[in-house]
Amino acid sequence: MQKALLWKIGLILAVGLILQVPLKMVRALVAERKGLRDGVVADIGRSASEPQKIAGPVLYIPWTRRSVEATTITDDGGHTRTARKERIERGHIALLPDTLAIEGAIELQEKHRGLYKAHLYTLRGALQGSFTLPPGLGVAQGAGSLDWGRAQLVLGVSDTRGIREPVLVEWNGTEAQVHPGGLEAAALPSGIHADLGALAATDAKTPTVYEFKISLILLGTERLDIVPVGATTRVALASTWAHPSFAGRLLPDSGTRVGQDGFAARWRTSHFATNLAQVYERCLQSRQCEPFGNHTLAVSFFQPVDLYHTVERSLKYGFLFIGLTFAAFFLFEILARLAIHPLQYALVGCALAVFFLLLISLSEHLGFASAYAIGAGACVALLGYYVRHILKSARLGAGFAAGLALLYGLLYVLLRSEDHALLMGSLLVFACLAAAMIATRKVDWYAVGSPAPQGKAA
Repeated sequence: MQKALLWKIGLILAVGLILQVPLKMVRALVAERKGLRDGVVADIGRSASEPQKIAGPVLYIPWTRRSVEATTITDDGGHTRTARKERIERGHIALLPDTLAIEGAIELQEKHRGLYKAHLYTLRGALQGSFTLPPGLGVAQGAGSLDWGRAQLVLGVSDTRGIREPVLVEWNGTEAQVHPGGLEAAALPSGIHADLGALAATDAKTPTVYEFKISLILLGTERLDIVPVGATTRVALASTWAHPSFAGRLLPDSGTRVGQDGFAARWRTSHFATNLAQVYERCLQSRQCEPFGNHTLAVSFFQPVDLYHTVERSLKYGFLFIGLTFAAFFLFEILARLAIHPLQYALVGCALAVFFLLLISLSEHLGFASAYAIGAGACVALLGYYVRHILKSARLGAGFAAGLALLYGLLYVLLRSEDHALLMGSLLVFACLAAAMIATRKVDWYAVGSPAPQGKAA
């Protein structure tokens, strides 16, 4: 008889393993739908404006040095003559601001396409600060005359399609003419630049301070990055979005506030913390600008709960879910002395697997919480009705349905409590093991394999 019991346990394990196939298929479907959603979000970004990155401003000034080289040449007859050749040397300087303060108010809107949506934001921002120009702008003295070109104030914007209105630039209290496009020489190829004309500081003998202010309205998708280029930088962003995700190399200060009415975040940093002055100099010299562009502070405007991520997490508990249900079935079979066919185990397992398919399909229309409640309720009702006839007892069927509903509830709590999921999962497994041991403490396992009495109801 023990051989029959072992065969039964083996068949139940085999059914449980086979049921991993539909779970894997649902997991692949989740990945496919998530990829489709990400593609739609990217397509919305391409048609509107992609995630934005603001870098700068940078003060760019070209220069030209002209000198004459004189060379004395002696011919075969001993006659000498002097040959003069003009030498032209060109270069530029690119300075980061001494101080930079950025303030912005962010408005969110949703862009729908079919079942999917992306969050578009509008930044109404102001950048102001100052440049401290050293005497001679730091260019070494040399022979000849040094001519300075027209200075440009360059602001990098990763996707200029998001600039919805003309950008206003003030330089020392005077409005400057703004042109589209950045400057490749300043390592900011995409953005805008303002023509500042000739600067008097190029001939000054002492450091000169210039102040600037830039006002812009910028449209973006999902995420905003800012490169804090100032020797000292202060950033303040506020929005009514209640679920921001702060990212990048720099996190907000402790005074940042996040609540149901939105958030107000502040950053404060300096070149001592970021080393951006040296990083930018390396970018200009070697054109290795990726470290400069990646040194950002950022805020993302994703959904507070990614339903695909949550469903994917729930599928990780699928094997545990099916295993606990089968264990409960097996305990009912042992304690009630009823024979349950492996095919009945398989049907119950299929119903549990279909729950995850209902979860992903309903979530796209109703949201995760509502979809979970409907899917769990449907499966509990179906299995309770089915198990009632298997166990030949309405009371046991109702008890099984109640236990299954409790299991669904615990799984939901696990999914919502991501930080404590491991602890709660461990406690759940321990509680189920303890319940099984207590329920079977008086079972004579040598007698379990004997045939069940005919006609006996549980």
